[in-house]
Amino acid sequence: MSMSSTRRWKIYLLHFSTPYHHARHYLGTAPDVGDRLDEHLRGQGSPLVKAAVASGIEVSLVRVWKSGGRRAERKLKRCKNVPRLCPLCLGSRVHPKVAMEEVSLAQAA
Repeated sequence: MSMSSTRRWKIYLLHFSTPYHHARHYLGTAPDVGDRLDEHLRGQGSPLVKAAVASGIEVSLVRVWKSGGRRAERKLKRCKNVPRLCPLCLGSRVHPKVAMEEVSLAQAA
């Protein structure tokens, strides 16, 4: 599906229960995050998530941004500080109700 599709793309953040080598997170984009998460868990998503799942690491969807796309995803990845975006890594510094709600990309950047 092309980025010019009428479906709105969302950015999502996956958290690994334990690190897989260097990685604790995966940041991606999809028009349907639920379907994409299912693909990841079946080993049909990114190679990183596939390897983490195959190693027995639990993968959790922890955040979804309502608006975005690949350009916005790259902007977040360039920050090189994905744990700052993760409610599980921030722990008690994030109110539980706020931690899992969808936020706009402007609030996350």
